[in-house]
Amino acid sequence: MRINFRIDDAQIHAALARVAAAGRDLTPLMKAIAGHLADSVAESFQRQAKPGGRDWEPLQPQTVAERLRKGYGGDAPILERSGDLANSILSDWTTQSAIAGVSGGGPARYAATHQFGDDDRNIPARPYLGLHSEHHDLILDEITSHILTKWH
Repeated sequence: MRINFRIDDAQIHAALARVAAAGRDLTPLMKAIAGHLADSVAESFQRQAKPGGRDWEPLQPQTVAERLRKGYGGDAPILERSGDLANSILSDWTTQSAIAGVSGGGPARYAATHQFGDDDRNIPARPYLGLHSEHHDLILDEITSHILTKWH
């Protein structure tokens, strides 16, 4: 007795080829990830908190007084005296990378000071670059969706 099996794996090969091709040009995925990175940075400014949750250190009384003296208002959000830093966040992407950060010009000069602090000037670190947990999850969902979309 003889049994023959024929396996038609053309669909499997085609699906694997689509997944492999999707891995060569990740531009759509990187664009989506860059958007989530930028959204997470914007959220830091809205929450006045670092990615991961902890609130930024409050403004020192002399900083509030200086803001009032210069006409900015004492109740303006932390790191948003003029809004230049928050408004300078941009995202960019390539076929293999996604980034979000501060654009050049004026805000770039003091962006690092606020991200990391400056002990010499008694400015505490108020990190705003990074991922809030929900954006981390959204990025994982984007990756899964990208792969599954190419699989089918």
